[in-house]
Amino acid sequence: MDRESKNSKDALELKKSLSYANGYRELGMFSDALEELSQLPAKLAQRIEVDQMRLAILIDAQDWPAAECAAKNVALRAPDDPGSHINLAFVTRRSKSIEKAREILVNAAERFANTALIHYNIACYDCVEKNYEQSKERLVKAISLDPSFLNTAKEDEDLSDLGDWLNSLKVA
Repeated sequence: MDRESKNSKDALELKKSLSYANGYRELGMFSDALEELSQLPAKLAQRIEVDQMRLAILIDAQDWPAAECAAKNVALRAPDDPGSHINLAFVTRRSKSIEKAREILVNAAERFANTALIHYNIACYDCVEKNYEQSKERLVKAISLDPSFLNTAKEDEDLSDLGDWLNSLKVA
């Protein structure tokens, strides 16, 4: 088999496996989803798309320790993707603490200063920890980067203590 045919066959196998795993995940069949990924040959199993799917499965399964391990792996493999750091903070909040999750995002905010979701999540963590002024500052930053976060914030349980303040805000 020539190289191009082999690459095409590998791409098809990867796409099929990821599709099946995602289908199982959507049905809540998490062990089946993980089993599907485990059937991939080693060279395909090492692809970052597989790690990302594994992380999505573990998050949906609420297996926080395993999800944290998977998220660390994805963040190491994709350090320039702000989403990998956001996911790591998300699972760290659940597996360890808000303080550890906040630390991850504060470090990420230094690298990805224009990523609204990072500032928004830090604001949520600050609000839960009753650091309201810090939370407001981060929310202003997030909303200035992406005005749609104002409506999101008004509905977010983590930010309920800032409800009156949020309702008084207007986006220019």
